[in-house]
Amino acid sequence: MTINDEWFYLSNEYNIADLKATVAAAVHSGGGFIDIVSSVQTHVSLLITACSVVKLETITDQNVPDVAESVPTVGRSYVEDDYWLD
Repeated sequence: MTINDEWFYLSNEYNIADLKATVAAAVHSGGGFIDIVSSVQTHVSLLITACSVVKLETITDQNVPDVAESVPTVGRSYVEDDYWLD
């Protein structure tokens, strides 16, 4: 999932239909916080407004980065193997 070019990796068990409904409800109410849990179990609260650009994308296991504990799970674009950009 990306929001305004910020990446958030979600687990395969995430209920995407519920997530879409939650994001849409936040936008329709004039903005609001949504809570997500990343693929490494970190909790993130995101402010969603009508100006937010939200993209949900499915990637295969082979394309998921190998995230070390010291590497942030949210942030700017992931590029190739083990490189993170802030």
